[in-house]
Amino acid sequence: APMPEGIEDGIIHGLYPFRKTEVKKGMHEVTLLGSGSILMEVLKAQEMLAKDYDVAADVWNVTSYTELRREALEVERWNMLHPMEKPRVPYIVNQLGVKGPIIAASDWMKILADQIVRWVPNLYALGTDGFGRSDSRVALRKYFEVDAASIVVASLSQLMKHGKIEPKTVQKAIEALGVNPEKQSQTLF
Repeated sequence: APMPEGIEDGIIHGLYPFRKTEVKKGMHEVTLLGSGSILMEVLKAQEMLAKDYDVAADVWNVTSYTELRREALEVERWNMLHPMEKPRVPYIVNQLGVKGPIIAASDWMKILADQIVRWVPNLYALGTDGFGRSDSRVALRKYFEVDAASIVVASLSQLMKHGKIEPKTVQKAIEALGVNPEKQSQTLF
């Protein structure tokens, strides 16, 4: 299948829209950022959010957080050195805006996604912080909390933080999805 129009530019800049969700009346909205092999978990989470929680989630594929940061820093520098010109807007802000919660999931450390939080203040990063382990991919994704269930819980938690849903909705999701809230954080190992 041919590449959708406009995708090439997004790939080069570090971010492109992957799959949108139709927003129906009464649905809350989040944005999901996925990278690499975790993109499949993000797509599963998108379906779960729409089907089970009335949350519309647009999925974006991040090809390079480093490139997104580099370009945003260049824009800031240009704006600083051209005070009489109309300020430029970083690519990531043009693409994502600053609306609603944004959940970034990758199989890299959280700090990789956190490097763009300056321009995307509603960002919540999920990543594989901690020491290396050996297990199946499914088990490792659950352990590092980058599986679809963890992405759903993070999305609902951020909606709660923004006053959009009740805490009991998040609690019910934690229970229904089998997420262990008492499990020790993987960053402590």
